[in-house]
Amino acid sequence: MEKSRFNLTDICTANNIERTFVKELQRQGLIEIIIDRDQEYLEEEQVFHVERYSTWHYELDINIEGLEVVSRLIRKIEMLQEELRHLKASHSSR
Repeated sequence: MEKSRFNLTDICTANNIERTFVKELQRQGLIEIIIDRDQEYLEEEQVFHVERYSTWHYELDINIEGLEVVSRLIRKIEMLQEELRHLKASHSSR
C-alpha cells in the first residue's frame, strides 16, 4: 500500500516553516524527502516529524544537533516502553 505524500512547499507554507530548515533536517538524517518528477514530497510520518522538530526548534530554540539528541532519546524511551509492555504482558500470562 502506497503511503500518502504531501508536497514539501505546501507543508512549509501551511506550517510557516523555512524550507532551508527542512533541508537541514534531511541533511542531518532526521527526515527523508522524496523527489518525484522534480517535486519534493514528505510521507505522512515525515510531516509529523517536521512539525515536531519545527516546534522544538522555533519555540524552544533547540538547534539541529539538539534535535538529533532529543529525537534519539525519545526513540530510546519508546523502545524501552514497548519492551516493558511486552515483559508485563508475558509476565501476566504466567
